[in-house]
Amino acid sequence: MNNLSDKELLEVMMDFPKHELNTKQRTEILKIISEAGSQKPKKQWKIQRLGAICALFVFAALAPLLYYLNTGNRMNSSASDHAGSAEAEQADYFALTENGESFYIDSNYGIPDKVSLLAPKDWIAKDERSVAKIMIFFWGNYEKKFANKNLTVNAIHEKTGVREQLASTTLSGPIYGADAHSMTSFKPFSDSGKWDLQFAIDGKEFAAFSIYVKKPYVQTDKWTLMMSQEDLYAGFYEDVPIEVTGEDLPEEIELEVFSLETGEITKFTFGNKSDYTASDGKKISMYQGDFQIKKSGQYRFTAVNSSQAVEIGRPISN
Repeated sequence: MNNLSDKELLEVMMDFPKHELNTKQRTEILKIISEAGSQKPKKQWKIQRLGAICALFVFAALAPLLYYLNTGNRMNSSASDHAGSAEAEQADYFALTENGESFYIDSNYGIPDKVSLLAPKDWIAKDERSVAKIMIFFWGNYEKKFANKNLTVNAIHEKTGVREQLASTTLSGPIYGADAHSMTSFKPFSDSGKWDLQFAIDGKEFAAFSIYVKKPYVQTDKWTLMMSQEDLYAGFYEDVPIEVTGEDLPEEIELEVFSLETGEITKFTFGNKSDYTASDGKKISMYQGDFQIKKSGQYRFTAVNSSQAVEIGRPISN
């Protein structure tokens, strides 16, 4: 290797295994190389080459060690971040049974003989409606595991790692064949995607399973089309609800669909109005109607003088 030119020496160095080093480790290596060539000898060109060769061997000796130390630190850090979190188990819909009768077979979702909840038809991101009332059921020895104990429900977004506390409440006694239960509400999910629900009793992880949360509804500050954005494709839709906030609203409203690409405007009438008052005192009117999207593309939906841009995807083919 003493007979190698500088270019050949660099090519040899390029063939060495590449290892990820952090800033501190790279600084140490550069310091070693710098110190190896810092002296000014009489025959400088030979000593420089010797210094480079020495630095090469030092780098080859230290890099794998520093790499594995660095990798170990990252693995330990990752393990620490997930410590105490129960591993998500396979969940499914199953009926609650009491006195030979079955209940909520289409909405009770969870791990049989362990934990379940009455799930909404769809979990919708950033929506309070779908999580306003959640009943959770537990199975086990009530006196030992659940009596007078606190339940905490956390959610971890599988893609981003975001962790949110959804609820904290006290457990109650048996119901619908379960050994303990709790009626609570969840904090709305901040994003769509797959979330792991973590159930902890008095701070100790009890069980976990995953759910899928859809994208938010199409909405403005005045109205909400009760369809997730990810369910909107080119096609015809029947009896779709629109929720409108306000008082003294008309018996019918109009949904205008404007194509931002072609300039075409289509209008649809929504009626069958029903009124109610929300828990926060707001006056709400619910309408129903049909509408059609002829093809995918960019649109603007307008109702009661309030608009929202909407992207319509291509229809799903079987």
